Amino acid sequence: MKRLTFLFSLVLLFLGVFPSAFVGQEQQKACQFNIAGTWQSSTDGEMNPTRERFGSNGIATELSRSGSNKGSEWQATGKSTYRLDDPKIPKAIIVTPIDKSGRFSVNTTLQIKTFDDGLFVTAGDGNPGAALTRWARVDPQRYFVVLAAGKGDPGFGAAGFAMLIKTDGVNTQRNAFGVYPVVNRLERHPIIGVIPAKIRRQFDNEPVGDSGAMLRLEVTAGPYNRALEVLKTWERRAEENTLLYTVPYLNNAVYLNQLVSSLNETGVLTWRGGMPCTETIKLQKLTWSLSDPIMTKHNMTQTPYYLFKTLRQLNSSLNLNDSQFHAALAGDQSAVVAISSR
Repeated sequence: MKRLTFLFSLVLLFLGVFPSAFVGQEQQKACQFNIAGTWQSSTDGEMNPTRERFGSNGIATELSRSGSNKGSEWQATGKSTYRLDDPKIPKAIIVTPIDKSGRFSVNTTLQIKTFDDGLFVTAGDGNPGAALTRWARVDPQRYFVVLAAGKGDPGFGAAGFAMLIKTDGVNTQRNAFGVYPVVNRLERHPIIGVIPAKIRRQFDNEPVGDSGAMLRLEVTAGPYNRALEVLKTWERRAEENTLLYTVPYLNNAVYLNQLVSSLNETGVLTWRGGMPCTETIKLQKLTWSLSDPIMTKHNMTQTPYYLFKTLRQLNSSLNLNDSQFHAALAGDQSAVVAISSR
């Protein structure tokens, strides 16, 4: 068995050195910022009572509730002009308040530390010690990434897949893809493809003990959409019988590595790493080399289990437990969780 693990590692080392020979070169995209929309900010974990609606015309409108009631309507209570130093990849936003008489006040420059489609983080200019402000796009949808795998045995493994969920509390969309086992009296073999509902339901709750590994994250639209693009690409390959390799476990390892990496990066389908967006999670990448701590120590059949176990350890504070996860899916807006985008 150790010899089999070593041989697989040599194969992966070769793939890491010569990736372009096996993977189509897809154009690498950079993270681009779109500030248009309504944003909710928070500083030091405290939600600010106002929201900001950035228009495409360079006008930002401050929104406040008419009363303390959370159900009251948001109303315009102030205006500013704003300008990004770079419309697509900004490093600063310059805000100029407008008073009720239409006069402009002194500019305020906010340094943009990081950004993504659904989030950006700012710091006050000239004050490196000031607390960071986190801006989250107001979105009726909530987005989740579930990484789940059974441990199985070294010879055959178990189900290992990623599931992406989008919900508004009423309508829920699930996409799950990975490897799952077919076991009956006549056959025992793995399949890579869309995960059947029967398999998904086995991971409705967190695995008991070391029977499996799971990491459940709430993310913003940016990492969700990047991960969905990776998932749909591999789903299409499976449907068209154009998978990269004949070994389901190898296809799954490559796919999961790309999907997890996409949470932090664009351009992951090039196999060269993408442009960094915002750090959604702490990563443990499969490096396809003999120094890889997962691929060289464990059989490929159990790669999803050990990869997700490691990611869970690195991101334990972001993981949603059963009660948090099911409450969020049911549309409970009071189920406050740590959105997994920094």
